[in-house]
Amino acid sequence: MKRVQEVLDVWFDSGVSSWAALNYVKDKKLFEEFWPADLNLEGKDQVRGWWNSQIILSEIKFGKKPFKNILVHGMVLDLGKKKMSKSLGNAISPHEIIEKYGRDFLRYYFAKYSKGEDFFFNEEEFKKIRQFFVVLENVVNYANGIKSSIKGKIKEEDKWILSRLNSTISEVTGEYNKFNFPRVIECYEKFLLADLSRTYIKIVRERENEEIVKNILEEINLGMLKLISPVCPFMTEYLYAKYNKKKESIYLSEWPKTEKKKINKTLEEEFEKVLGVIEKGLAERDKAGIGLRWPLSSITISGLNINKKFDEIIKSQLNVKEIKKIYLEKIPEENIIKLDVKLTAELESEGYAREISRQIQAFRKNLGLEKIRKITLKISASENLMRMLSGQKKLIMERTNSEKFEIKNVTTDKERFKNNIEFKIKEERGVIGISF
Repeated sequence: MKRVQEVLDVWFDSGVSSWAALNYVKDKKLFEEFWPADLNLEGKDQVRGWWNSQIILSEIKFGKKPFKNILVHGMVLDLGKKKMSKSLGNAISPHEIIEKYGRDFLRYYFAKYSKGEDFFFNEEEFKKIRQFFVVLENVVNYANGIKSSIKGKIKEEDKWILSRLNSTISEVTGEYNKFNFPRVIECYEKFLLADLSRTYIKIVRERENEEIVKNILEEINLGMLKLISPVCPFMTEYLYAKYNKKKESIYLSEWPKTEKKKINKTLEEEFEKVLGVIEKGLAERDKAGIGLRWPLSSITISGLNINKKFDEIIKSQLNVKEIKKIYLEKIPEENIIKLDVKLTAELESEGYAREISRQIQAFRKNLGLEKIRKITLKISASENLMRMLSGQKKLIMERTNSEKFEIKNVTTDKERFKNNIEFKIKEERGVIGISF
């Protein structure tokens, strides 16, 4: 190509550029393959500018418009909703943001907030975006770190998350094809942050040694990395290479396909009701000031038809022993969920056992012990705590993968394991010792 010295008019030149650049006279095949364009992306000022001149000249020459889709972005304003300008001193360079946060953060920000209208730039939003990337990496690392030891059976929560995965693939793919990037982010965040991280992974933590759970998480991770890769190419390429043993680029892989057979909208709707019960139950716990590790005797669900196949999920997530259901035609919504918050001696003992098990597990992790590694455990505690924990030995040993376990009086026990740490639970204090 060579520059034409004489310019009739800059808008005339821009109007013919899409087909002139394809040399439509000499290369008809190339012209027919790439014209009209799939997408034009520009600011809203080009409605009266480039797009206007394109349409006029293309209609005159070919009798049709020169593009199939238009994506409009607004202008980026400052927090005072003024247009950024160097002369006003309120301009922020993209290079500054890239240097501070990285390219993917900026791409994600624009994909989420640029909706065709002017919008003000708020750097505070990058803290939320950082949290998104932290969760994405944590989820991938979590699945990577699981070492399954038993096969396990598919459960309702597994069917639900696979249904949600495939629904999300379908929704996100459809929104990409409509160039609706804010909606892509909305659908994606709903699945990653709410469905996967805050719900499914919490439910299956007690089952993470099952092969079926690991396989499901691997399927989800690969699909989710691919789904967000057009928006976050660098982070997804890094995580995909870290996660995928073949080490090929994520951009050489197939786009995730929707498995329609796995989508069950009825199950998704039922699960939403279950999550509503759990949310209200947790609020009741907070109101009563009782931590989740302290088991409660029962929860009463009134006026809400919850299938019994979800009972175990509700019981495990709210740490209750029993579910009581009362079916009424009309009942005020705020009275649907009622927890029995009275702590019996037995329930309190189990609460202490669960809490000390958590601290033991944290100590194991600090020592670099794998979950499958067996330990010898010793707890030095007060007479009161010894009495409470003596009936919970089996629970503690199972939760901490201990092959030997003894409880000693902290005031008389002078022998200490090499690896020991002090603990505090409510008013009780003592020492945890581990050998391996």
